[in-house]
Amino acid sequence: MSKITALRAALAVAFLYFGLRKLTGYSSDIAIYEAIGFGQFPRYVTGSIEVLGAALLWRRGLEGVAGLVLLATVMIGLAVLLIWVGPPYWHMLVLIAGTGTIACHHRAQLWRLTQPTSRNM
Repeated sequence: MSKITALRAALAVAFLYFGLRKLTGYSSDIAIYEAIGFGQFPRYVTGSIEVLGAALLWRRGLEGVAGLVLLATVMIGLAVLLIWVGPPYWHMLVLIAGTGTIACHHRAQLWRLTQPTSRNM
């Protein structure tokens, strides 16, 4: 197993764990979203994105997209924690490093997705 495959597996497990916690209403997640003050709706959106992103990490051709979407999600989450909630953030920094590595590893794939095809011209 390659290092990137192992990283994708670890990230998939982590995002499934955190996403399902949010979707099932784990008490500490409910408290965090209450502290933010936007209600519980963002918890469901974030949890859904995390679960979908974990699945997309294994979809051939979309690994880079999954890495980029999850990276953006974690960076927004870190900003929210820094502004409204407070520590701990260490796990967010680890997830940023991991998702950034996946997105960077698949940058050629991401580049191809942004290029026009002959059908679009």
